[in-house]
Amino acid sequence: MMKKIDDYRYKIIEPFLKKEKKLKEIESETNVSYATLKRWVTQYKTSGLSGLKKKNRVDKDTSKKINNEALIKIKEIYKEEYDLPITQIYEKAKKIMINYNSMVSYSTFFRIINNLDKNIKESSLGSIKVENIFEYGIIQKGVLIPFFNDENKVFYLTVFYNKNTYEVINFIFEEIERSFEKLFNFIYESILIEGVYPKNISVDLKINGVSKKLEKSIFFETGINIIQEEYIEEKDKFLTFVGLDILKEFNRKKPKTINEIILFLDKYFFIEEENIYKKNSIEKDEMEKIKIFLSKYKRKVYPMGIRVKNNMYDSKILRDYEDKIIEAIYNEFNKKEIKVYYKDKYIGEAHLK
Repeated sequence: MMKKIDDYRYKIIEPFLKKEKKLKEIESETNVSYATLKRWVTQYKTSGLSGLKKKNRVDKDTSKKINNEALIKIKEIYKEEYDLPITQIYEKAKKIMINYNSMVSYSTFFRIINNLDKNIKESSLGSIKVENIFEYGIIQKGVLIPFFNDENKVFYLTVFYNKNTYEVINFIFEEIERSFEKLFNFIYESILIEGVYPKNISVDLKINGVSKKLEKSIFFETGINIIQEEYIEEKDKFLTFVGLDILKEFNRKKPKTINEIILFLDKYFFIEEENIYKKNSIEKDEMEKIKIFLSKYKRKVYPMGIRVKNNMYDSKILRDYEDKIIEAIYNEFNKKEIKVYYKDKYIGEAHLK
């Protein structure tokens, strides 16, 4: 039976190993989840066919069930007490679990909490093995353009990429250096382009403004871990080469506008493929969660509409809300429209006049 399981799993991932198909294609054809496929590939590369064997859990017959009510309470405790050592949180949680007729071991409790927040790893017991998973990354690098308008000028290239495949998902090239919060709209847009809800996003240490408080806030709103990443030379070298290729491309024919360089980079990163939203799509509830990455403005509704970022937006739906204060959800990468909320209720869109 074990041999059949090995062969079954290998045959599923074989087209990927032979570079004939992508994992996402195999996922849609077989209904095996993308995460499971990635795990099988890793197990095969590490241990061959033996890595694809179905492993029996040593704790299979032990009682480690936890009901949803107890799980919700544990999340509430952790949200309030995350600064405490994990052992102390466990002691508090045990009393709660008893009240809800649930009980789990410390190691199982640790895994539950670990799924909530990566930061407890630093104060955890060394005997418990924790797997690091970094799916997407953001890096920002200054690029000196010595021939732009006959003067030396530094532009900033920011890239959002898949950390498993090193595929560039999205980029911006501009005159300003952005702090982490100024990249929120960029993160939102990149998630839509990728069409996959990220588990973790690592952020280059050179990007300012990543605080523990902000990391916690994003995690509890979205479930996405923000991880400040140590300097990686190879990653920095990649963007250095991009900068050199820009210099080579425009050394003779000087660019008159920054858009010329942006168009070059678009072809450079995406070759002949169009940088469009992929077939994968974010679920409705996930879309609500990642609204945290959009800019929010309280605005009064006037007869001519709403002013946001020096632009006027209007819609028929606003006629019923004149003189009222609404919340406008704004994305700098899609300025054609804004989402409008009144008392936390979505009422529709307003469009650029």
